[in-house]
Amino acid sequence: MYASRPLLVLALCLIGCDSAPPAVDGGGMDAAIADSGSDAGVDAGPPWSGPGCNPTDGIECDGDWTDRCDPGCAATECCAPVGGSFSCVARTEDGACPAANIWVDADRIADAVEWRYFPEDDCAIAEGCVAAPGWRRLLRFSTWTPNTGDADLFLGVPDDSVPYFVYSECHMHYHFNGYAEYELRAGDGSVAATGHKQAFCLLDFYRYPEEDERGVVYDCDNQGIQTGFQDVYGSDLDCQWVDVTDVTPGDYTLHIELNTAHALLESNYDDNSTDVTVTIPEDVVMDVTAPCDRPRTGPDRDCGWTRESMRTCTPGATMTVGCSAACGAGLCTGDTVMRICPTDDPTECNARDAIAVNDESGCTDADSCSQTVFTCPDSGSYVVLTGHYDTAFPDSTCTVAAFSSGP
Repeated sequence: MYASRPLLVLALCLIGCDSAPPAVDGGGMDAAIADSGSDAGVDAGPPWSGPGCNPTDGIECDGDWTDRCDPGCAATECCAPVGGSFSCVARTEDGACPAANIWVDADRIADAVEWRYFPEDDCAIAEGCVAAPGWRRLLRFSTWTPNTGDADLFLGVPDDSVPYFVYSECHMHYHFNGYAEYELRAGDGSVAATGHKQAFCLLDFYRYPEEDERGVVYDCDNQGIQTGFQDVYGSDLDCQWVDVTDVTPGDYTLHIELNTAHALLESNYDDNSTDVTVTIPEDVVMDVTAPCDRPRTGPDRDCGWTRESMRTCTPGATMTVGCSAACGAGLCTGDTVMRICPTDDPTECNARDAIAVNDESGCTDADSCSQTVFTCPDSGSYVVLTGHYDTAFPDSTCTVAAFSSGP
């Protein structure tokens, strides 16, 4: 899998945030509330379109969390979240409080186009991330959002009373709605693929720019991004894509914008969006055993696979094929993926040709080895393809075992 999110939810979020809705902690780092600088509730009003933090229902728009510091702060100070805790810090010369500054790291977007099958009960269907069930063509990409401001981006313990928090029944954790919006734009500026507002679980994924996990504080149960840290939503996570099934091949602009409603206080809103040129290629048959042209992750890619073997079976029999000791079939090291195809032609084992595919076996929570279960095709033969979950880290092995587990 993609580098796992600190033990918590996605980023789908996905990884590690699968608990029931947490109870609200009444302590110092509890849930944020929406207000215009006081501790008042949310007032109804039109969508905010002006500069700066939304004064109607932004979250602590003056940056002074007065009730969080005990003893209270002097008039020349603010009670601000810095380094994962609240403390009294000096105001600027103009009296402002320190604030976060989040932005999109355009160098880390790394787009790729893949096909993926979505059953009707898939979380991506429930959350509106694809237009319909079945095979969908996706423009996948990663979103890295560092906080290089002078204060933490603080949300706190998710709470239904905060209008921006939405509990995902599928992912079993809270998302913060409206953190990022994605659109695919044509050359004339029109929206070529319907954009959607991505809901995030905000947390300290890595330090910035070091990319290690030392000193992480925020997670899906206490959300935020420390100053000097970054949240990362990898391209392998749910909804980290634009559905381009019906998009004509060609060059487009991927537009990513953060904090679109200005619900979060920032010191600078001018760097909240970025545009990158992307190409939607013709949908052509690929040799899946050819090297990938860039690092790719997951079992849906059509490159970087290794032909493990051609095997026989009894047509109609239920087959189990895997390399997971936890499941009692085969052995693996590292993080593997597996694809089963009905033919030995590597150009006929693209994602939509596969009769089975697997990332993690599911036999134990910690098992990163692969196992598939499928019905033997009428030909009485099948091909096993194996690969590394992340082609940038080619350190996994997959010793395959196969057996008939049914008539």
